[in-house]
Amino acid sequence: MLMPANRQTWTRRGRVAACVVTVAGALAACGSAVPSRGSDQPTPTTAAPRPADCAEWQCRPVQTVDLPGQRKITLWLGRDEQNYRSRPVLELLDRGRTVQWWISPQGDGWNGRLTCEVRGPEPNCVLVDSVGMHSNLAEMVILRAGRLIHPRDAAVTTDVPGMRAVDLDGDTYLDVIGSTNDYQPNYAQGHNYWQTFQYRDGSLASTGCAPQPQGAPAPTQLLTGSCPAA
Repeated sequence: MLMPANRQTWTRRGRVAACVVTVAGALAACGSAVPSRGSDQPTPTTAAPRPADCAEWQCRPVQTVDLPGQRKITLWLGRDEQNYRSRPVLELLDRGRTVQWWISPQGDGWNGRLTCEVRGPEPNCVLVDSVGMHSNLAEMVILRAGRLIHPRDAAVTTDVPGMRAVDLDGDTYLDVIGSTNDYQPNYAQGHNYWQTFQYRDGSLASTGCAPQPQGAPAPTQLLTGSCPAA
């Protein structure tokens, strides 16, 4: 079900060709391998080392969220906003010891933020980061059997900034609120639409759109209206 997370090269400038791009990805540990384990197993005595890429990107921890079972997830970002090779990095800690690292295959790596939902049986987080001039990326990770996994297809991009993660349907899994542009007659003069994405069965899928008047509040439920053509 899982495949190694591969680094990918993405164009950082220019228009996103489609309204939404679904990205197939997988989450894997970086650095020293740590075997999958249940929550009742002891913490490893040797911490997983920080990925070597972090030295080049000047990674530093910017946000830590508490998870159940004395675990924490920390978002690391680079310092150089001109380094287009950098990527956001997640660290999983179990009772104070690092057990897993993950490098996102996308994202600028210096502009991310993390939102987590811990009420349900599977705590889950959505990483939102910028991609290029104005696009946004959202990727979900789930804490399962003491490990972070990234379900296949649980990632989306939009061509307007301002993505956020909220549980819109009350199922204890985060959904995503984004925006898309109709490019009529072009991006600068086009109209923005709210767009919602529901997490279900390992996928973040678009549910619909609605016009986004300037200053309007974000949706509080999943949308079902038509989206502008790509």
